[in-house]
Amino acid sequence: MLRIGDAEVVAVEESVQPSFVPKMLFPDSDPETLARHMHWMAPLHYDIPEGKFRTSVRSFLVKTGRHTVLIDTCGGNHKNRPYFPRFHQREHPWLARLAAAGVTPEQVDFVMCTHLHADHVGWHTMLENGRWLPTFPNARYVMHRAELDRWNPALPGHRISPHNEFTWDDSILPVIESGQALAVDDGYELDNALTLVLAPGHTFSHCAIHLHSRGRRAIFSGDVMHVPLQVYHPQWGTSLDDDPGLGVRSRLHLLESCAESRTLLLPTHFVPENGCFIVRGGSGFSIQWNDDTD
Repeated sequence: MLRIGDAEVVAVEESVQPSFVPKMLFPDSDPETLARHMHWMAPLHYDIPEGKFRTSVRSFLVKTGRHTVLIDTCGGNHKNRPYFPRFHQREHPWLARLAAAGVTPEQVDFVMCTHLHADHVGWHTMLENGRWLPTFPNARYVMHRAELDRWNPALPGHRISPHNEFTWDDSILPVIESGQALAVDDGYELDNALTLVLAPGHTFSHCAIHLHSRGRRAIFSGDVMHVPLQVYHPQWGTSLDDDPGLGVRSRLHLLESCAESRTLLLPTHFVPENGCFIVRGGSGFSIQWNDDTD
């Protein structure tokens, strides 16, 4: 468990495994640069036999003192994701891990979303008697208004993405129909502790969620970055982004902000669950891993 001022943060992990081939994720990457970083990347962050980065899929559970909040909800179980085998028809013990963190679905007050990709909204719902129903019956699901509009097939701004097919119907629409969706704009704040801040690029309305309590800060950065190597090479565009150039700008802004303010960075997909600090040095940035846990 992490303590950020008065807030408690626990990572609830769904899976860790080899995921992306470097050239697929970063078209501008090169073998020489990868080799220079391999001494610290392997084996935790990079699987040499597989030739792939290792990534986690996790949620963060935050207790603010007033409410219990989940940030993102992984890939979920029984979801139809034939285009993405890691998330297709899975059987993960994620709910048991949530219980081990001391929380039942009924005790979750808010679910806050960085964005609405399949691997961040999967546990929004569960399959019960052939129907997708909200997993957290007492929660409000906080989603950026423009992000909701971008994925809503009934609206003119909808854009089809082959990597997010079926997600609206099985993971987002059910919480709208149940009346639990809360559409918000930039700067939405919960409990004077959690703030939704636009960090576009991965999707056009992707957000980071800033935690601030008693002078301490952390940022749940979602998919502004996928792997630690991006701290050292933030200028590499990411093939998974709606707008890779915009993603680079958001990444540089995030790194600069974290370095200047000594803010704990908590990305969704970095393998160590305790996050890291960003250090400015020379012409770029480097990582200082966080080992401050209770």
